[in-house]
Amino acid sequence: MGGARAECVLAVLLLENNHAVMVDRLVEAAWGERPPMTATTQVRKIVAELRRRLPGGAGLIVTDGAGYRAVVAEGDTDLGVFDAHVRRAREAAAAGEPESVIEHLQAALALWRGPVLAGIDSPVVRAAVTVLAERRLAAAEQLMEARLNTGGSRELIPDLHALLAEHPMRETPRGQLMLALYRSGRQAEALQVYEDGRRLLGEELGLDPGPELARLHERILRNQPELDGPSPAVVAAPPVARPPRALPYDMADFVGRVDEQNRIRACVEVCVGLAIVALDGMAGVGKTSLVVHVAHQVADRFPDGQFYVDLQGYAVDRKPMHPVEALGVLLREAGVPEDELPEGLAARAELWRMRTAGSRILVLLDNVADTAQVLALLPGTPDGLVMITSRSRLTGVDGALSVSLEPPPVEDGLRLLVGILGTDRVEREPEAARDLVEVCDRLPLAIRIASTRLHNREKWSIGYLVDRLRVQERKLGELSVGDRSVAAAIGLSYDALEPDHQRVFRLLGLLPEPEFDVRAAAALAALPLGETEPVLEELLDMRLLVQHAPGRYGLHELVFSFARSLVDRVESRRLRTTAVHRLLDHYLAAATTAATVLVPGRTRTRPRYRYPPERLPELRKRAAAVGWFDAECRGLLAAVRSARDHGLHEHAFHLSDALRPYLRLRGRMRDVLDAQEIAVDSARTLGDRTLEGWALLRLAAPHWHFGRLREALECVETALAVADETGDATLLRTCRGGIGRLLNEFGRYEEALPHHRLAVEEGAARQRPREVAVLVNMATAQAAMSDFTTARRTLDEALRLARRPNEEALALARYADVCRRTGRLDEARDLGLRASSLLRHFDNQATAASVINVLGHVHLARGELDVALERHVRAREIAEDVDFRLEIAHSLDGAARVLVELSDTCAAAEHWRLALTHYEEMGTPEAGAVRGRLASLPLCVR
Repeated sequence: MGGARAECVLAVLLLENNHAVMVDRLVEAAWGERPPMTATTQVRKIVAELRRRLPGGAGLIVTDGAGYRAVVAEGDTDLGVFDAHVRRAREAAAAGEPESVIEHLQAALALWRGPVLAGIDSPVVRAAVTVLAERRLAAAEQLMEARLNTGGSRELIPDLHALLAEHPMRETPRGQLMLALYRSGRQAEALQVYEDGRRLLGEELGLDPGPELARLHERILRNQPELDGPSPAVVAAPPVARPPRALPYDMADFVGRVDEQNRIRACVEVCVGLAIVALDGMAGVGKTSLVVHVAHQVADRFPDGQFYVDLQGYAVDRKPMHPVEALGVLLREAGVPEDELPEGLAARAELWRMRTAGSRILVLLDNVADTAQVLALLPGTPDGLVMITSRSRLTGVDGALSVSLEPPPVEDGLRLLVGILGTDRVEREPEAARDLVEVCDRLPLAIRIASTRLHNREKWSIGYLVDRLRVQERKLGELSVGDRSVAAAIGLSYDALEPDHQRVFRLLGLLPEPEFDVRAAAALAALPLGETEPVLEELLDMRLLVQHAPGRYGLHELVFSFARSLVDRVESRRLRTTAVHRLLDHYLAAATTAATVLVPGRTRTRPRYRYPPERLPELRKRAAAVGWFDAECRGLLAAVRSARDHGLHEHAFHLSDALRPYLRLRGRMRDVLDAQEIAVDSARTLGDRTLEGWALLRLAAPHWHFGRLREALECVETALAVADETGDATLLRTCRGGIGRLLNEFGRYEEALPHHRLAVEEGAARQRPREVAVLVNMATAQAAMSDFTTARRTLDEALRLARRPNEEALALARYADVCRRTGRLDEARDLGLRASSLLRHFDNQATAASVINVLGHVHLARGELDVALERHVRAREIAEDVDFRLEIAHSLDGAARVLVELSDTCAAAEHWRLALTHYEEMGTPEAGAVRGRLASLPLCVR
């Protein structure tokens, strides 16, 4: 037709056929409230193009005053034919011809093959479509009334069920269904239909049923004879039975799942024989919505009937429907009278296969518990489609296409929000809308409930609801509207578990993070590994867990919240604390082992275990240790907080200590800071001064890293006082080395040297990795005091002791700097390049930035300006990646010196100003030097 706007213009003209439509109206339909300046011209071009493309277009669309008119006869459009049939039905009713009424209304409704004008996004068209839908519903209700009045109650029940499912708030079809059930001898079901409607109106709208429906309910209760209606025996000819159309309504705001839809449609296209599609996925992921949507799309391929049955596999207060009962539903939909239904599974299954043999039918089996529930329900036709939904994967349905649903992407969630809240409201808060989708775990049910709450509370902003949902204790309570809630949906899966499996699931709510491995679960549940894994696999099959890698499991955030609420409610505080203790013992034992692999011989205090783990993961190789930390790091950091919160302060301290080598390796110094602050608090809570001293010393490292040098020095000096008090020689030596390094940073080299010497002397009998760093720091102080000969001897000793690449790289870089300062530039370059070549053997970004900055200074001294600038730029990138403030400042300072030599004084001034800010805030002596360099620049660029 020439594009979306052309389709929109044509749709409006046809909807208002034989009436003039002004151009302004067409502009509004095509562009909404903000049309472009050229919209009128574009409409005229669209009309000209439509006239050219459509057969007989010039006569179909004619100019009429300031607008256009579509000239069509009554029989040229489905809408015209529909209106004609409805009009004739009205005339037949007036003439007392009930059979003619039914015939014309059936013909009118048969013209509807799906949503009207689907895909056209226009407020004008949407308004017209709403009116048309109401006219269709009115015709359907008139048809049901006519059939009731001719005695067709029993045959009418499936159609009324389908109509009421599509429009649950309408009282007319609800009353018609009640009357049809009553006349079929099913009084109890008729009363239940009323009760369902009363509850729905109350929960959704706060209303009671209307007086007419209430009176009907009262009359059914009293078995009033006038409700019996005409006997089918007196009707001249029963209405022709229509193929069942029992599909639930297709949601107008369905979005996404394009790949899954294509897979299902492809299965229908290529399948030879009965096509079976089995969807599985967690509660609320949108299984039923998807299959109903696809069923409506392909329904015209199955003209002999579309069947639906909810098998109640996961239903509140109801057991899963037995196959015998389900076959009864299907057979009644197929037109088998109640009194002709056979007893027993085998007889009903045989009748079902016979009734469906050779038919092109679609069967939707929703909410299935297991394979056994559906096998007897498969029809006896090779030309049909069966679609099944279940929370667990059905592996026993031979030949079925299995489609597992995960929560859809954020973009689909945003489209669902727009469909419910409208574009304007979502566009006003785009970030909050995205946050809402994420905090709902991208789960369609949760998003729909949250959106409904916002729709019902116009004063709430999206951000306000997001903040409410981020409070863990109230999250599930917020995701509830009427009788729909996320907690109830998840709870049905939980209720289907065996008691032992329920226990394990509850205990998973004690995990510090929702991702874990089988060993962590075994520790929590106090089960052997061999017994734990089958339980986790069962939870995985029930879609209460997800699996992203073999042996590793996770819980969606909403499922995790549900598990947490259960364990807090069901298990005693003592049991919870014991389970957490077992888990933390497992984490601590594994983390301590892995940390020792990363830093052999590291100084540490030994943890104690109340519940030694059954079996640790294989961590003897460095790669395995790093890989284990990579997978578990988030959970371990959360475990530190969990240990503190549960009063297990020894675990909080030791876990912080075990994590430190890995976190420093990965440059995650903010995590080191957070963990060590908890370690200090835990040590003080325990009243253990030795642990407090070590925690304070380790807290100094992240403070130093972030340029908080005064705080770092305060931590180390306090730790030194603790070491003096407790007599911990190792802590004392380590504190002296730390104080010496920090005094170096402040330019207080004469004060620093005694600390360096004492640290070296006290550790001389113990060749530990720390001695290399102490010697390098001592050489730094010696060189700063122009004692280059002693500095070289100190660095020679450091290189002799170095055992690991990062130690050697540090010593070589400092040696290169000493050579540069003494004019031995060739040696400085060679030493710097040797240090640089070692960087690929370790991952310490802080060391790498320091080494590369030294190389930059060497290249500058050699006059290799472009290479020098490149080195400092690279060092800055690395340092900024890990927020290493000292080397950020050094790289800016070094780059500025190179830029001056390159005559780019403006850029140099900018770099020095940035470096000065860092140096001044850290309180280091370089600040004065940089001020002097800035002052030496021309006034115009300072």
